Amino acid sequence: MTPDNNHEEIKKLLVENQRLLMENNQLLHKMRRAALLGTLFKFLWIIIVLGLPFYMYFNYIAPNMDTIKENYSAFGDINENTQSLKSWLNDLRQTEQN
Repeated sequence: MTPDNNHEEIKKLLVENQRLLMENNQLLHKMRRAALLGTLFKFLWIIIVLGLPFYMYFNYIAPNMDTIKENYSAFGDINENTQSLKSWLNDLRQTEQN
């Protein structure tokens, strides 16, 4: 190996090393950006999953709570009425059997 040939080989190796360093740097920047975006999307997903029930409650359920309570009490009244009808039917059947 002559000294001139050795310098050329070292220069080629340095150029290749520089190219690899630049490529590695680009990959690291892409990885960092992907990790940051992944973290942001996870954070937004958690906010949506935990916040959506509260949003739905305060905007749709809470304003209509009086109506919901009235409907629930109406169902309770229907249940009481059906119980009285059942007892009336049982009394009627017993009188027919006698």
